[in-house]
This record gives sequence, C-alpha cells and structure tokens, in this order.
Amino acid sequence: MNNTTETTKQVESAPRCAVCQGAIVEDIARPASTYASRGAYRIGRCETCGTGQTLPRPDGSELDAIYGKDYKYDAHTLISPEKRWRARHILDVALPANAKRVLDIGCMYGYLLEEARTRGVTTTMGVELSATPARVARENGLDVFQGTIQELESRVAKPEPFDLIVAQHVLEHVEDPIAFLECARRLLAPEGHLCICVPNFDARGRRVFREAWGWYQVPVHLHHFGFEGLERMLGKTGFEITKTERRGGDSLFVLMTLLQSVGKMPSSEEAKAPGVLGRTVLRSASLLLRPYYAIGDDELLVVARPRGK
Repeated sequence: MNNTTETTKQVESAPRCAVCQGAIVEDIARPASTYASRGAYRIGRCETCGTGQTLPRPDGSELDAIYGKDYKYDAHTLISPEKRWRARHILDVALPANAKRVLDIGCMYGYLLEEARTRGVTTTMGVELSATPARVARENGLDVFQGTIQELESRVAKPEPFDLIVAQHVLEHVEDPIAFLECARRLLAPEGHLCICVPNFDARGRRVFREAWGWYQVPVHLHHFGFEGLERMLGKTGFEITKTERRGGDSLFVLMTLLQSVGKMPSSEEAKAPGVLGRTVLRSASLLLRPYYAIGDDELLVVARPRGK
C-alpha cells in the first residue's frame, strides 16, 4: 500500500468510532470553523457507519475555554423569529398528544420552551451549558438548569418523566453520545418522544462545499452524524425511530457556508453586534432563505421512542 498516494488513508493512533467502534479514515483535512484556524483540526470518517469524528480530539480544558467565554454578541439572538419558527416545527413533528412535560437540552434562550407553553404544556424545563443564555432564560421566567443532562440527573431531585425531550444541535457536542442517550431514556416517560436534531454529515451541501461547509464547527463539534450512525446509536440505547426529516439549516449557517467558500472566515471571538444596516440585511436574509428549510438537507431530525412501546 502506498500511503503517499492513497486519498483515504487510515488515521494513525486515532480513536475508534464512537458509534460502532469501526476504523477511522481521514476525510476532511482542513474544515472551516469559527472556533479554529484551517488545518488545526481535521475530520475522520468511520469506514463502517460513516460517522465523522473531529481529530485530534480536543481535551476538556480546550472546550472549557471555548464554552466559558462570554461573547459580546450572539448572532442567534438576531434571528430569534427564525429560531421560534423552527421550534414550532419541531413541536409540530415531535410533541405527543396531551403532552404536559417537556425538557429541552441545549435550550439556549428558551425559545422552544416558550412555544411549548402556548400549546398547553404545563411543565417546561431547559438545560443549557452556556452561562449567558441560561441566565437570560431564567430572567424571562423559565426553569433552566446550567450544565449537562447528566448533571441534571445527578444533582437535581429526580423529576417526573418527561413526555418530550428535545436535543437540538447538542449530540454532536457531547463527549459520550451513548451515555447522553442512555440518560435521556431514563428521564423519558414510557410513551414519551425523544427528538434529536444534528447537522447532517450526508448532506448534499457538504459534498459540494467540502471544507467550507458551515456546520463542521470544529473542535466544539466532536462528532458528525449521518442517518446510519444515528440510527445505530439510538438502537443501542433502546430507542426506535418513528419519524425522520432532512431539512435545510438555519440562515446563519447557510450564510457562513457561502462566506467560507470564498475565503471569508467569520470568528466567534470577533463577533460584534451589527449596526442598523447589518441587522436589516441579516434579518432580510433570514426571511429570504427560509424556503431552503424545505428543500435543503443540511439538518437531520429524528423522533424516537423507547423500543417496544
């Protein structure tokens, strides 16, 4: 074997696939990201199930430094109407009939929790790792725990089972996704639903834009899931998938892909609140790009229930 000419070579000393323990081969050498310079990290791909993995794996101190920063400006707040619109769609797809208890993991500012309340959900709870969104959500009257789902389970008096647990763009961040799903299953009612949203590693846009695709976000995205890997992992943890959707990513990530494809690298550290013109342009783009939600496939949504229920 000539390793100098082979385009897909096995990554030396790389960890095994987190989903199936398959061999990891190099896939993306210089993924774009707002959190790291090009080439600082790469992405390997499992030969068996196709799940991607960020290499080298960042240690806890690197991730703590990123998550611990209090950025001057969070662009997600600028497109809050779009975030609420997407939250309503998730509830349309995943909320069980007569559901009364909803847990949102990675709830940010609590948009989905507020939308759930308008549908008659009487108990809403959020889990958020970042301090500022968690604080703002609490100031708005929401019950939000700052930390991880495992910390919620171990530190808070055991809550009643939830009818719906949502993890929107969370699973790709967690070090041990199997343990995350096992914890979610323990917190879920027997007839409850689990809704997972992740960037779709099988997306057409990823194949077209390759290194410039906006959803890589290394190193904070530790894993990169397609449908096969996600289905295997849910099966291992006692779930069966009942619904699947592939849809376009939100406008920020569409714009990010376009900028990165022409060599413009927005940095999360340099993010500043835009002026009136900038806000108008971005909000207009958010409205104009919403049809992409229906025709794109950058995001993978699955709804699952405990197996046998």
